Amino acid sequence: MSTNTLGNTAPMADPLGDIFRLSVDERSLEQMIAAGRYDYANSDITPKHFPITADQVGAWEARYFHFDLDIESDDAKACIEAEDPENPWQVAQIGHLLAHGERHPEEQRRFPIIALGSVAEVSGYGRVPCLVRRSSHRALYLRWWGDRWPHDCRFLAVRKVSATSASEDVATA
Repeated sequence: MSTNTLGNTAPMADPLGDIFRLSVDERSLEQMIAAGRYDYANSDITPKHFPITADQVGAWEARYFHFDLDIESDDAKACIEAEDPENPWQVAQIGHLLAHGERHPEEQRRFPIIALGSVAEVSGYGRVPCLVRRSSHRALYLRWWGDRWPHDCRFLAVRKVSATSASEDVATA
């Protein structure tokens, strides 16, 4: 259990383990969406709105943040960024979300996975990408930044793989 900045004690549930690896390569947004094999992808998720930038490419440590309460985007982002000041987390961007969806396609059937680090104005509102289940289908969806996120959402967060953890991986390989 961890106490978040809202003063609530909330489990940070993560079926993949507390921290897992994620790799974002230099493919285009369209290639990453195709590789994810989504049953539905919002047509407004375009390179113009959600570019894959160089700062998203590379090896990452990733984890879910789960607050087990309905939460605003600003509050979720603040809690994530305050979690570990020594080795801070950042909210995931579109490239991280798509790499995760490709590698772990069944996770979004368990709960919605949100990438608060990519916000684009679409139809006059700030929208963020998320992986959701619609019926039995996997969807790459957009939700309004101003939405109050339901208690079952998981927020994907990332940080660059540290030199220490990278060398530990080599030693155990």
